Amino acid sequence: MTTDEVKAYLWQVHKLDNKLQRARMDLDKLRSAVEYRSPSFEGAGGHGSNDKLGQAMTRIVEYAAQADVLAAEYTAKYDEVKKAIGTLENDSLEQLLELRYLHYLKWEDIAQRMNYSDRQALRLHGVALKKMQKSLKMSPNVIECHT
Repeated sequence: MTTDEVKAYLWQVHKLDNKLQRARMDLDKLRSAVEYRSPSFEGAGGHGSNDKLGQAMTRIVEYAAQADVLAAEYTAKYDEVKKAIGTLENDSLEQLLELRYLHYLKWEDIAQRMNYSDRQALRLHGVALKKMQKSLKMSPNVIECHT
């Protein structure tokens, strides 16, 4: 496993988080659309409106189920990656990887938060990736397909 593969493994959390956020946005958009057209006008005719509303509600339920599945996948992957990071047994390296790959901070922000120069943060990132590479080699059950 290369350090690029380690990074790809760590970035899985971010990718799932992005998918989950998009699914939630889609769900919110559908809910807003249904709320907008949901006023009822009894006796006003228009026989097809209930079918369209019913279809929209069915779509909302389906989107909500998809979001729930993504949320479960995200939570499981977050826990898995956090556990893998915790195997480094070095608080500074663990914090650096968590800030980058679980909290998605930029290098400048990580360096500032940890009282390092940008260059030192990047150097420690390389050290952390090498340690993670060794740690993941010893725990092959932690790694799933990261594509």
